[in-house]
Amino acid sequence: MSADDFLSLVTQAVFLIVFADVAVKAIGGRDRARLDIALFFGVIVAIIGLSDFGRLTGTQTPVVESSLLGLVSLLGYVLVRIVDDFAPQRSWLMGATAAGTLVLIVAAFALPHPAPSWFAALSVAWFAALGGYASIAFARLATRTRGVTQRRMQAVAAGSGLVALAFMLAIVGVFAPAYASDLMIGTRLLALAGGTAYFIGFSTPVALRRAWQEPELRRFLSRAASLPRLPSSAAIVAELERGAAESTGAPSATVGLFDRHRNKLQYHERSGATFETEPDALIGGKVFTEGRPFFTADARRTDPANAQLYDQRNATAVIGAPIASDGRPLGVLLVYARRAPIFAEDDLSLVQLLADQAAVVLESRTLIEEAATVQAREEATRLKDDFLSAAAHDLRTPLTTLLLHAELLQRHARQDPGAPLELDRVASIVGEAHRLQELVTSFLDASRAERGQMLGRRETVNLAELVAETCARVAGNGRNCRSEVSGPILGSYDPDRLRQLIDNLVENALKYSSAESEVLVRAWRDSELAHITVADRGIGIPAADLPHLFDRFHRGSNVDDRRFQGLGLGLYICRAIAQEHGGEISAESELGQGSTFHVVLPALPVAALDLEEARPTLDIEAAPIEAIGPEAAGSGVGA
Repeated sequence: MSADDFLSLVTQAVFLIVFADVAVKAIGGRDRARLDIALFFGVIVAIIGLSDFGRLTGTQTPVVESSLLGLVSLLGYVLVRIVDDFAPQRSWLMGATAAGTLVLIVAAFALPHPAPSWFAALSVAWFAALGGYASIAFARLATRTRGVTQRRMQAVAAGSGLVALAFMLAIVGVFAPAYASDLMIGTRLLALAGGTAYFIGFSTPVALRRAWQEPELRRFLSRAASLPRLPSSAAIVAELERGAAESTGAPSATVGLFDRHRNKLQYHERSGATFETEPDALIGGKVFTEGRPFFTADARRTDPANAQLYDQRNATAVIGAPIASDGRPLGVLLVYARRAPIFAEDDLSLVQLLADQAAVVLESRTLIEEAATVQAREEATRLKDDFLSAAAHDLRTPLTTLLLHAELLQRHARQDPGAPLELDRVASIVGEAHRLQELVTSFLDASRAERGQMLGRRETVNLAELVAETCARVAGNGRNCRSEVSGPILGSYDPDRLRQLIDNLVENALKYSSAESEVLVRAWRDSELAHITVADRGIGIPAADLPHLFDRFHRGSNVDDRRFQGLGLGLYICRAIAQEHGGEISAESELGQGSTFHVVLPALPVAALDLEEARPTLDIEAAPIEAIGPEAAGSGVGA
C-alpha cells in the first residue's frame, strides 16, 4: 500500500467516524444545527463514496461526475449554514450563497460530459471560498466565547481552513497535471488534518472536553471557598454565574434563589434589578419543583408561553440543575446558549456538580450570616450590660450623696424645726442634681447621635470666639487653659452643639492631665476649612485604643474608673456633632506624653459675609486672645 493510499484510507476513516457520531446526535436531537452538521459530513462521505466508485470501476459515468460536482458545490453552502446555526448571518448573504449553489448544481447536470475543466475548478473554488469564509467566521466566534466552546470553535475554524486549502491544491492539480501526484500528497495531508480538527470540534471526546473544562472548573472550585465571605448575596450569585458559564463554555448562566418567606424564585439581573417568578414558572421553575437536572435544545418549544422572554436572553438551549442542601431546595442554576450544539450530553452532570457546589457556598453564607447575627446580638448584649454597669456606677454616686444629705436635712428638720438651713448640704444636693442631669443628658444625646439628629437651628458663628470663651470660662475656675486663634473663623453651625463639642474636648484634656499641666486650644482656618486642636500633656491613650476611641461606651484601657468617672459617651457625641456639621474628628496620642484632638469643619467664605454684623458679641475680657500667625497655629502640640 502506497503512502497516498494509506493517507486516503485514514482520512476517509476520520470523516466516516465523525459522520457516524454527528448522525446519531442529529437523530436524537433533531434541531437544525445538528441536522446541518450531519448533512455536511454526509455530503463529504457521499463525495468519498462516489470518488472511490469511479476509481474502482475505472470509469466515471455522467451521473457520477455530475453528482460529484454538485455535491462539492453543495458542501460550501451547508458549511455556511452551520456558521449561521452558531451565529446568525445576514439574510442577503445566506440568500446569495443558496442561489449560487443552486446555479452550480443545475449547471453540473446540464453541461455535457465530461465537464469542462474550468467548471470543475469553479465548483472546487466555490467551496474553497465558502470554506475560507466559514473558517474566518468560526475564528471570530471563538473570540466571543470561552472555555470549551472557544476551543471547539477554534478547532472547527482550523478544520474549515485546512479543508479549504486542500480543495485549493486540488484546483492547482487540475491545471498543472505534471505536479498532480505531488499535490495529491499535500491535499491528503491537509484533508486529514482538517478532518481531525473537525473531529475535535464537532465530535469532541469526553476526555478532551473534561481536560478543557478542568482549568476553569479548578479555578471555580478554588474560588468557592472564599465566595461565602463576599460582601453581599448578589456578589456571590454573580461569581457563581460566572464560574458556571466558564466551566461549561456557555455564553451565560443565571442563579435563581428561593425566597421561602415570599414563595418566589428571585433572579438577579446584570443591571442590578431583581426578576421574580413563581416557584413553578419557566424552565427554572420546572427544574426547581421537580428537583432534577433538565436539558432542552429549544426553550421556545418547551415553554411556548414565555418564548419572548427566552428570545430576549438568547436562551435557546438551556441546561438547569436544582440547588439543594440536605433535601432542602435553595434555588436553581441555569446555563444557556443561542444554539444547542454548544452543549454535550455529559454537560448535564457537570451543571449538576456546579449546582451542588453552589449549594455548599450558599449554605456556608447562611451559616456565616447566622453566626454574624449571633455575634451581633452578643455584642449588643455586652454593650447593654456595659452601659447598665457604667450607668449604675455613675448614677449611684450622686444618688448616694443626694440621699445622704437629704436624709440628714430631714432628720435635723424633725429634731429642730426652727434651726437654720444647712446651706453647704443644700449646695451639695444641687451640685449632685446637676451631675445627674448631665448624665441623663449624655444618655439622650447618645440616642440622638445614633439617629443622626444632634443638630438644631444653625446660624453664623465665629468659631474663634467660642474657643476663647471656653478657655476663659475654664481659666476663671482656676484651671490652666490657653487659647490661640488666628482671625475670625465663620461658619454655619449649631452654636450650642459646637460649644458642647469644644467643652467636652477641653474637659477631657483637663481631667486626664495634672493640675499644673497646660491645655492648649488652637483654632485657625485653611482655605474653606476650619480647624480646632485641643492638646494636653496628660496620661495619653494606648495605641490599641485609638481605632475605637470614638465608639460608644469605649474608654481607654489605661483609665482608672475609680479616679476618672465617665460613661464613654463624650467622644462618641463629639464625633456625631462634627460629622453632622459635615466635618470630622481625629486623635493623636502617645502613652504618657499626652493627646491632641483635631476637629475639621467647613467654614464660610470670608468675602461673602459682613464680618462685623455676623460676629456675635461675647464678653471675653477674662482671657484675651493671643493672635498668632497661621503657621504657629497649625503646629502640632502634645502628641
